[in-house]
Amino acid sequence: MTDTPGPVKGERSRGFFDRFTEPFTEKAREKIELVEDHVRQAVQAEINAVTSSVRARAVEVRPSAIAFGVAALVTFFGLALFVTAAVLGLSHAVDPWLAALIIGVALVLVGAGAAAWGRRHLPTGPAISIVRVHEPTHPAEEQVHPWEN
Repeated sequence: MTDTPGPVKGERSRGFFDRFTEPFTEKAREKIELVEDHVRQAVQAEINAVTSSVRARAVEVRPSAIAFGVAALVTFFGLALFVTAAVLGLSHAVDPWLAALIIGVALVLVGAGAAAWGRRHLPTGPAISIVRVHEPTHPAEEQVHPWEN
């Protein structure tokens, strides 16, 4: 008796329709991989374009940003000199420590008034409330295990 070779253990026998669909599945797999590559390249091209655009814009804006920083620093020192001049000018009428105290209190009052004005002019919107989320208990924790004492 001769044994007819059957499917080897671990291999799947090819069915009737597998013979017809196998070339189509290979073509479909190749097309899907091709589309994946095109999408990946398109996304990478967009990322590269945005990156180069942001870098170019940063190079354009850098001198202005440095100028604004210098302007803010010089303005701060100018205001500090105005405050010093006010203290020195007032110190001719009163003691220097009292002149510094009066100017300091005046500056704090001006700052508090600006903060109050800013708070009053905040846009009204829905209030943000903090909601505490309770962690859910697992259903098994609520039940008593049948073998538990």
